[in-house]
This record gives sequence, structure tokens and C-alpha cells, in this order.
Amino acid sequence: MTSLRSGLFTIFTTLLLAAGSLNAQEFKLQVLGTTDLHGHVLPQDTYSLQPENKGWAKLATLIQQARAQNPNTLLIDSGDTLQGEPINYVRTRLRPDLPEPSIAVMNYLGYSAMALGNHDFNWGLEVLKNAERSAKFPFLSANTVAAKGAKGAFAPWTKVKVGDVTVIIIGFTTPWIPRWEEPGNYAGLAFQDIVESAKVLIPRLREREKADLIIVTMHSGLGTLPGKSGDENAALRLANQVPGIDLILTGHTHSLISTQHKGVLILQAGAHGRALAVADLTLQKSQGRWRMTGSQGRLVQPSGDTPQDPQVLELTASLRTATDTYLNTAATTLMTDLDGRWCRLEDTPLAQLLHTVQRLATGAQLSAVNWTSSRLFIPKGATSVRQFYSLQPYENQLARIRITGRQVRAYMEFAARGYNFSHEPELFNKAVPFYDVDQIDGCTYALDLSQPLGNRVKNLAYQGQAVRDDQTFTLALSTYRLRGGGGYMEAIGFNGQPEFITPQLTRNLLLDYVLSRSSLSPAAVNAWRTIPSLDRERIMQQAK
Repeated sequence: MTSLRSGLFTIFTTLLLAAGSLNAQEFKLQVLGTTDLHGHVLPQDTYSLQPENKGWAKLATLIQQARAQNPNTLLIDSGDTLQGEPINYVRTRLRPDLPEPSIAVMNYLGYSAMALGNHDFNWGLEVLKNAERSAKFPFLSANTVAAKGAKGAFAPWTKVKVGDVTVIIIGFTTPWIPRWEEPGNYAGLAFQDIVESAKVLIPRLREREKADLIIVTMHSGLGTLPGKSGDENAALRLANQVPGIDLILTGHTHSLISTQHKGVLILQAGAHGRALAVADLTLQKSQGRWRMTGSQGRLVQPSGDTPQDPQVLELTASLRTATDTYLNTAATTLMTDLDGRWCRLEDTPLAQLLHTVQRLATGAQLSAVNWTSSRLFIPKGATSVRQFYSLQPYENQLARIRITGRQVRAYMEFAARGYNFSHEPELFNKAVPFYDVDQIDGCTYALDLSQPLGNRVKNLAYQGQAVRDDQTFTLALSTYRLRGGGGYMEAIGFNGQPEFITPQLTRNLLLDYVLSRSSLSPAAVNAWRTIPSLDRERIMQQAK
């Protein structure tokens, strides 16, 4: 009898659980993430016009295809949308009457939110605020505050409903903006640590706003653990230290990322529309509240067969035409090739062109320019603005600073970290981006790559005389370097003020120089070399 009762109880319990399972509500939410579009619209390289699978036109098709699979979809961006391509310059400086291209596309696609990126400040606050007013979605940055009073300068978060699921989207911006931007571009603003801001905000939103799901969109990369306050890239530290986050969409580092930390899915869709981040989230309702019970992430990339969205092409047509007119303007006749492959091997005509422009614009004795991409090549003959624009794609100005001979040496020792030892199979240190490795003109020197870092600069001389530590020199460099970009100012211990900053962008100074000459024949002066000499075959194989 006891056995019979026990069996009946087991059956009854099983039936109750089954009934509860049948009544349980499940919801599938799809979150699509984009980042760092930098104005790329067409699937081609803007300068060589070679086809590439990237840009808004193809990315929009992937978005529409994903949305067709699940109408319960949120679309979120992680910043750096307003600057990058020539189309952004033409619209901002020459054709402000036309719609901002990325905002027009994002309005059409129905974005829910965008985190502010550092490059979104490049044009200054007036342009940024105008773009925000034209957007049908909020610009988010919870850690960007007024310098006085710590009041939020932009919306920190937004609430959206998908079905009856309440989703809070919180935005964060890398706090390193003061290291790169001109102070006038963010006047009156301060940038707090992302994690410390999140520790205050996220628990409050969970409780007060009754959020079922919290999504972070951040213009900041993965970073490392344990990390520290004020880190440029802080996604891992955020997931590690702040509970209550269901999904993190990152940006800034242009990396393809799909990972998890402490159960939090972290995705980054690369850059320039080369990928779409897709998060498939499963939620179940319990005691009247939705809870996420599962998440899967993937990165979807456009292919050669991905069609271009016709509405994107229509929305940007007028501005693309104006941009092509500008870029196709005849420039000068080059008497020699400008080849970016050899800039990390020796002095080159391409580098000398840039040095010449910088010294003329600033009156400095010395000039520092970074390695160019090995893909840059301008053949001798007739040229256009398009080709020279590629040499200076960023919205930087030039500065003149005064440094000592000791600091000149320290500057080049720091730059030499871009090389491994000459005997190693890999010539270049992949941890250092090519644009953060400089060469200096106006003095002569060699880099001995058989020596350890800190002891590589040899035979440093100015006008045939060995440079003394106590000598002083004026140096022309980009405002990106001046504000801390690449770490050079910290490395040489410079904390002074510039003697001069050009009112014009470096790109416009270059174009003024080039367009004012019917022909151009820059020549290398062999100011520096490597010891031992690097072979060109390995340069071609390894330079990116």
C-alpha cells in the first residue's frame, strides 16, 4: 500500500511539473550590434576603388535579413560613426546642407541607441549635438559628464520595450578622449571611469526601472584583467566587477570579438561594416518578471554575393556624388612613386613629402611622422586629391614643441619598440599599431635592431654634429601625438605646452602644398637606416 501511494505521488508531481512547464513563457530576443562604421558606405576601398566586403550598403542587407528571421530585434551601435571617410569631411565642412550619412542610414534602419565614440567628438560639440538632434535614437554616454558639477552631458541610458520585455540600454565612452582630442572639441566635459560609473548606475536601473534585461553598448574594447581605473578598454573589467549585465556590445579597437566572461556575452563587430554582431537571447517569465536563461553570439560577415541595400544608396547618393567630385579634383604630376611599403625600412620620398609639409607649416627644425600603411602607393604621373587624402585621413592638426636632445633620443627609442630583434622571424612588433611608430627627420641616426629596447638609437647627429642631451630643438608633430596618442609624450617626459598649433588640418596643409605645384618630385635624404639593413622581401611579406 505504501508503495502504491509513493508511486501515485510521483506521478502527480511529474504531471504538475509538466503542466508548469507547458505554461512557462519563453521569449526569443535578437540583438544586432554594429560599431566603428567611420562613414563607410560602399563596399570598396575609397582610395584604390578596389572592391571590399564592408560598408553600410551591405551591412544594411545583413541587418534586414537578420530582422526577417526574428522580428523581436534590437539594433544598437557602439560609436565612431561621424568621422573617418572623406564623405564625413565633405558633409561636415563643405556640404552641411546634406544629411549626415550614417545618421540617415541608422534612422532608416531603426536603431534603438548609439554609444558615443571618441571620433564622434572630432568635429566639436556643435556638430555632435546637431547630429544628435537629427537622430531618431539617443546618443548614450553614462560616463561623460559636465566638468563642473558632474551632471550628465548626454543621456546615460534608454528604455525600450520589445513585446512586454523591458530592456535598458546603457552607453559608455572610452575615458581617454582628453589624450587625443583638441580641448575645444570637448570643452566643459569630463570622462569618468566606465566601471565606477556602472557600479552606481546598473543596480539602480535594475531596481527602480524594473529592467528585465540590461544591455551595455560601449565604445571601449575588451581590455585585460585585472585592469585599472581609467583604462581605455574596459569590457572585461566591467563584466568581471559589475553584476547585473546581460550583454555587452563593444567597439573602439576594430576587433572581431565573440566571447563570454562570468556568463556575460561580449561581442564586437570589427569596424567599417565588415561584420554584424548577433546575440540570440532566451528569456523566461518567472513570478511576473522576465529573466535571461541563455545567450548565444555570432559574427556575420558580408560576402561578395551580399547585395547592396538600395535605400542606403539612395539616402547617400547626393553626398557621395559631391565627395567624388572633391576627391577626383586634379592635384599635381608626381615625378616619382610614393610607396608606403618602405617607410619602416628607410627614409622615403613619401615620408619626405610629409616632413616637408610639417616643417614648412610649423617652422620646426625636426619633424616626426608615423609609419604609413604598406598598402599606400601613389604612382608617378597625374594625381588627384583622392590619393593624397589617403595619406592624412584623420582630423589632426600640427603642433610645434621644444624638446631636448635627450628627449629626441628617448622619442626614437620609444618608436623603436615597433621592431622585434632583427634575427627574429617576425620583424615587426604586432602589439604596436603601425600608426603608432614614428620616424624623425632633420637629424640623422641609425636603429640597431640587434640591441634591446632603450639602446637602439646610434649615431644621432644634427647638422653633422653629435646631439648633446642638453641641446634644444623644435619638433613638428601631430596634435594626436601632442595630446598623448601612442604614448610618446609620456615616454619622453614632455608635459609642457606647444609653441604653436596650426589652425588648419594637416590634410589641408598637405593638399595646399600639393595643389600649388604643377609637378612634385620629393626625394629621400637618407636621414636614417636600420642596422643590420632589413631585406625588402621580408618587408613585403610582413608589413601591413
